[in-house]
Amino acid sequence: MVNRGAPLEAAVARTKTPRTGAAACAYAELMLDGQIRQAVRDELIAIHGKPPVTLLRDELGLCLGATRVDVAAVNGQLTGCEINGDRDRLSRLPHQVELYGRVLDVAVLITEPKCARKAVAHVPQWWGIWQVEERDGSARIEQVRQTGTNPGSDPLSVAQLLWRDEVYAELQAREAAASLARATR
Repeated sequence: MVNRGAPLEAAVARTKTPRTGAAACAYAELMLDGQIRQAVRDELIAIHGKPPVTLLRDELGLCLGATRVDVAAVNGQLTGCEINGDRDRLSRLPHQVELYGRVLDVAVLITEPKCARKAVAHVPQWWGIWQVEERDGSARIEQVRQTGTNPGSDPLSVAQLLWRDEVYAELQAREAAASLARATR
């Protein structure tokens, strides 16, 4: 995997007010979260290709907003990445695994090295695991477990990603839209 993160020191240096104690730690962690997201986006581009071939989305809602994918890539398959940082707990994962499994073709858990080994027990075999750590002021991603393909998504949950007009256009193309012309959802 390739490191494409921005230096943390430069981001911290741009702040106008000095932060100390817990505020400094929280701020540095937020900056690292931004670096992690960018490193994940860059990794997805390296794997799937640049836009417009691949559409990248942050905070993609799934299952009518019941959960959100931190970073998603869409390009004929739907890849979702869950970033599990220092302040996140693995206890949220069972719910996310269930909902991600309804929609995503490929899922990746991104976590810190000390949690990567524990995470193996919390996600299905088809989920990939990447560990991220800060080295030389940059977020670096390393693959711990390769991704697989979701063995069973739910077509209704996938269809819920579409807008009404998109669904209606598809139904019209199949001459099956007559009864839904006035539907709002």
